[in-house]
Amino acid sequence: QIYSIGTVCNIAMQSSAAALVPSARAKGGDDAARKIADRAFAWGTIIGTVIAILQFLALPFILPLFSTLPEVQEAVKVPALISCFVQLANGPLFAGEGVMLGLECFRDLMFSTGIGVIVMYGCLSSPLGKNLNGIMFSILVFNVYRAFAMVAHYFKIGPLSLDRTTRKVN
Repeated sequence: QIYSIGTVCNIAMQSSAAALVPSARAKGGDDAARKIADRAFAWGTIIGTVIAILQFLALPFILPLFSTLPEVQEAVKVPALISCFVQLANGPLFAGEGVMLGLECFRDLMFSTGIGVIVMYGCLSSPLGKNLNGIMFSILVFNVYRAFAMVAHYFKIGPLSLDRTTRKVN
């Protein structure tokens, strides 16, 4: 349930970025949009970090809720811990998706998602996919890859990247 709450918070950041970045761009140009996008990434990272820490701190209280059997409680420890790291990646991931949606970078978003799915499929097709820990790890790999892709797109090739906006001026 904490994972679901975290996802709702991150989707709110995604939606905010998707609405605010193009609005700022229309009113104040690329510099204004970049300021809003920078804030979205910062807040997304903060939100993801806070959710990950809260989820980690709640683990001792949550794990006994899965079952009264010690074997089951032990079996869910690693997947629950991995999901904390997933939340950490989700912060910049969802913020970046919102920025890309707001800038209408749908093709790039589709490609990064497609590559992420291929990476996740590779994990699931390997021995990792044979147990719950490996399945959760494949989700982590997918989200970490996508978070890096969102940040790289924003800073290097996206419409608000400094390289691109500097080239427009010159």
